Amino acid sequence: MAKSNPKPRKPDAPLGAGTLTAAELDAEAEKVYALHKKGHSLAAIGRSLGLTKDAVERRIARARKNLPSDSADDLRADRGSSLADMIREANENLEKAETVAERNMCIRTIADLHMKAAKLFGLEMPSKVTLEMDKTLELLHKQPDPVWGD
Repeated sequence: MAKSNPKPRKPDAPLGAGTLTAAELDAEAEKVYALHKKGHSLAAIGRSLGLTKDAVERRIARARKNLPSDSADDLRADRGSSLADMIREANENLEKAETVAERNMCIRTIADLHMKAAKLFGLEMPSKVTLEMDKTLELLHKQPDPVWGD
């Protein structure tokens, strides 16, 4: 049985450079991206495929770059829909919150989710503090004062 020798790498090239062709990298990137979309962590993907976390991140970036624009738009729309569902649920939790700590946690969660949605869609967003203050003021005007009962 003949032993296959890997392609020699250039002396100044990083370790592992030139061992995979572009087509092989694309195929591996698709495999990594499929696992990532299923919800596997970067570390788990790396362990299963024998890659470092950095290599997994590079493969995911490569797969995203290779996506057709309509697939990327579909992915963006799916993520946007998920974020909208989470925002809706967080607002429901805010209405059910009984303590100040629970309310504050819900408000922070809502602000974080709005920031993620803005980043996803490339929009500018008011600062997190502004969102929290707006939500707190809205909450104060909706609920009766626990001390005075008005």
